[in-house]
Amino acid sequence: MQSAISYTLSEIERIEGAPIDIDAIALDDHATFDLIKSTRTLGIFQIESPGQRELVGKFAPETFNDLIIDISLFRPGPVKSDMITPFLATRHGLRVRPIIHDDLEDVLSETEGVVVFHEQVIEIIATLGGITLAEADEKRRALGSQEGQQAVCDWFFPAATARGYSLEITTKVWDVLRAFASFGFCKAHAAAFALPTYQSAWLKTHYPAAFLAGVLTHEPGMYPKRVILDEARHC
Repeated sequence: MQSAISYTLSEIERIEGAPIDIDAIALDDHATFDLIKSTRTLGIFQIESPGQRELVGKFAPETFNDLIIDISLFRPGPVKSDMITPFLATRHGLRVRPIIHDDLEDVLSETEGVVVFHEQVIEIIATLGGITLAEADEKRRALGSQEGQQAVCDWFFPAATARGYSLEITTKVWDVLRAFASFGFCKAHAAAFALPTYQSAWLKTHYPAAFLAGVLTHEPGMYPKRVILDEARHC
């Protein structure tokens, strides 16, 4: 995709006579998000598969952070554990967002109360356990194995209780950690994916001919050229 974007920028400069700094474009372009929400995302990095087109249509991302969340949700773990359904239901007002504890509101508000990112798991453990983020990350890693999970459990309940959290709250939080920790996705990693996703969507929105020429030249995606050609005819 980086090669396709580079080709697109070269074509734009050749035709328009002026270069575009793709790293300086605004990340809140309404037309770009309108294209993404329309599901006409063939050729766009990360969100062109049938499953992703369905997800962006239901999700209707409106911000760059929404793209980060979308990319993080569309992973084997979240799909397998059905994290997407409660997220979408809460986002669109079909259910009340669950509030486990006020101390976790800042941690979970951006993902509608659903644990999606590794960073959230780390912050939850650090908050209830009263340890540093670095120490909490060690606990998060341990959750990936059965033995490590038991060791974290043996530490977590006494630590949270000693900090004044009730057994009910501690149990709820532990159930969330146990269910989602091994499926979490690093937000920083997702952000690195979301940038070329947005940039390719922006180019397809504003310079579709040059962009699809870049896609046809470098074939970054999952579709044969005949499908991209058909897409070009509809742009």
